[in-house]
Amino acid sequence: MKSVVWWSVGLLIGLALMALGAFGTVGNGGVLCGSEAMRPGTYCETTSYGTKSRKSYEEKRQEAIDDANAFQSGGRWITLGIGAVVAAGCGWRLVVAIRRRGRNRGSDAVTQQLPPGGHPGFAQPPGFPPPQGFAPFPQPGYRPPQGPPQR
Repeated sequence: MKSVVWWSVGLLIGLALMALGAFGTVGNGGVLCGSEAMRPGTYCETTSYGTKSRKSYEEKRQEAIDDANAFQSGGRWITLGIGAVVAAGCGWRLVVAIRRRGRNRGSDAVTQQLPPGGHPGFAQPPGFPPPQGFAPFPQPGYRPPQGPPQR
């Protein structure tokens, strides 16, 4: 049951990646400094590993345009391809898990009928006679114990 759930989640993630690659757009045209919108004439100051950098609105805008173009040209196809591979793989494993689950449904010991002379899936070793059934109790020549029980 767990495998069916996890393969279903993987299939949904693959389909989401495919949708992002096919229909995704980057940005809304606004230029951000962190989470705040920038306007022309403003600067964005950031510190990374102790190094400060300062970029103008125009520089940040050009970076956003370059990032969008990179996604539009090759990133979309890569995202679409990765999504297709993930969706196909998880979809296939989901089908296998569902088939396996259906096949094992009636195999418990209560509903299963054993074939004569053994257990299912185990062949009789060569050179041995076929297994015999047990004789009903009491057997000829058997005498029940006599006298008081021993301690």
